[in-house]
Amino acid sequence: MAEEAAAEAKAEPKKKGKLLLIVLIILIAVAGAAAFMWLRFGAASKASKPDATEVSAKEHGDENKDAKDGAGTVYNLDPFIVNLQDNSGTRYLKLTINLELAPSSSTAELAAKTAKIRDALIVLLSSKSYADIGTVEGKYQLRDEIVARVNQFLVKSHVKTAYFTDFVVQ
Repeated sequence: MAEEAAAEAKAEPKKKGKLLLIVLIILIAVAGAAAFMWLRFGAASKASKPDATEVSAKEHGDENKDAKDGAGTVYNLDPFIVNLQDNSGTRYLKLTINLELAPSSSTAELAAKTAKIRDALIVLLSSKSYADIGTVEGKYQLRDEIVARVNQFLVKSHVKTAYFTDFVVQ
């Protein structure tokens, strides 16, 4: 009888350990599946939704707002992070740009050429040094260069100006 009790006492922790291991594996599998679904379908649904700035005034019941103000649609580009040309060490620029299109322009052409535009802007930004962009005048000049560079790729549309919504040099 004492031997049976000792064998039962040894078997009970093993059962609890196996049960705990099974529960842990199931939790990891569920968390992995949830992360996969979020990355796979969450990013796709975000990409398919238009930005709030791309929603036309007509959808909000104000058909002539853009025509009255002379304001065009604002197109948001993803942030840029580039190395700057500096001899004093490694400096980085993080820049987020919003492009304002002329009132008669559409974002469709801009969206279709986003890869080419981003490539051209990365080359432009990485050719700058801190001395080039560290002043207010330098930032205005950079803005003008960005507008000119983007307009090189557009045929039907036209960018009026660029807005810096993040500008960090480190």
